[in-house]
Amino acid sequence: MKQSALFLMTLLLAATATAQVDPETFRKRQQQMREQYERQRGQMQQQYNEERRKAEEEFAAFRQKANEEYAAAVQQAWAQMGVQTAIPKPKEPEPPKPPKPPVDKIPTTTPLPQSEVTPPAKLDPVPLPAIPEAEPAAPTMQFAFYGATCDVHTAVDGLRFKLPSLEEKSIAAAWKQLSQKKYDGLLHDCIAQREALHLSDWGYLRLLGSMSERLLGKGSNEATLLQMYLLAQSGYNVRIARRDNHLVLLMPFNRILYNYSFITLDGTKYYMLAPKGKDGIYVCNVAFPREQTANILMGQLPDLGGTQKKRRTLQAEQFGTMKATVEVAQSLIDYLGDYPLSDAWEYYALAGLSDGVKAVLYPALRSQIEGKSKKKAAGMLLDFVQTAFDYATDQEQFGYERPLFADESIFYPKNDCEDRSIFYSILVRDLLGLDVVLVNWPGHLGTAVAFPEAVDGDYFTVDGRRYTVCDPTYIGAPVGETMPQFKGVSAKLVKL
Repeated sequence: MKQSALFLMTLLLAATATAQVDPETFRKRQQQMREQYERQRGQMQQQYNEERRKAEEEFAAFRQKANEEYAAAVQQAWAQMGVQTAIPKPKEPEPPKPPKPPVDKIPTTTPLPQSEVTPPAKLDPVPLPAIPEAEPAAPTMQFAFYGATCDVHTAVDGLRFKLPSLEEKSIAAAWKQLSQKKYDGLLHDCIAQREALHLSDWGYLRLLGSMSERLLGKGSNEATLLQMYLLAQSGYNVRIARRDNHLVLLMPFNRILYNYSFITLDGTKYYMLAPKGKDGIYVCNVAFPREQTANILMGQLPDLGGTQKKRRTLQAEQFGTMKATVEVAQSLIDYLGDYPLSDAWEYYALAGLSDGVKAVLYPALRSQIEGKSKKKAAGMLLDFVQTAFDYATDQEQFGYERPLFADESIFYPKNDCEDRSIFYSILVRDLLGLDVVLVNWPGHLGTAVAFPEAVDGDYFTVDGRRYTVCDPTYIGAPVGETMPQFKGVSAKLVKL
């Protein structure tokens, strides 16, 4: 349609060039050009509709063929495999208690040792296919997803099915039933709900689970198979297995998931998204065409709504005017609490803060740092994060290793070094527009910021740029000051 608009502009410019010749001639010429434009636009729209129809037909033919071949392959005997024990989140060395630097100490400009740099994570989720929208069916089925109420157009009775057994032929027959066109509207609406709620791949997985159990029964084998079918149709790498007379969903992710048992297929970890059971498991290792591995990262937090909120006032110690009373939705906390632990620090930082928190916190902070240099503003934000939270290690607060998303740092009474670094990195990127790296020393996480001007203090060099240390847990420390025990320790850097 951009070409159509450009075409109209060209015609109008041509008409303007003849406007001084004869007003009546100009009017007729202008009308002719508009008519010509409308014909051109209609032709382009017709061409677009034809190309879209052709693409949908080709995709439908691809899906039909793929589902037929998949159902045939499922009938073959499933392989018995052993289950590998879940990987626990590694215990970190005992973190240092938040020290305070010497009063009025001026940071020296010192390069710090570093061992490796992790490149920025790719946030792109698996692209979802364009499924043709089915005719809306009544009634609409509603289901709860944390704080959100979702709905899908389904003739509920027409979509329910029953597995007579978990034998291969029974699963294959059910797959053929699910491949019928009447399930396309269900898939279309689930994809639409994902987009409306801004869900990550993990969130979409959980959404399909909630919908499937609402339709077919909580914990039922039918719900598990429907969830697996919808994930496969959505382009995800997913497998099905049976254990203890229950179907089990298996999925790989782009990062390690802690505390989930798994099996290894062709060198890839497939995590078991089900309660624990006996070791024996029978796996249907059949790939669906064009499948892609799910991304555990999320580029933004979901919009789940919910009326139950926790209110908390955050205030800086040194800059007492940096103060805001913010609210965090319980529904979001519940969602984040169910998110799997991973090995990626950036996973927590890239999720950012919820829109509700930003709407209150960011104006309050901007009003205080406005007009300040980048270094001064970064120092004020540093003091805010250093002093607005009470400190406790994960072991003290939860009894196990558990990094917090930024909204969780507001919700829970206390946080530690990694949580503060995650929070600070978000503020600096959002409010100052500066690049940040997470600095991972043994047992401690800090940050370093790339300032546009020369800044005194300890620093790392990444891609030819200087990143100056800003430690949100070194209470009272200014920009550029590193905890003394880490000055000679090599650090791992994570780019955001």
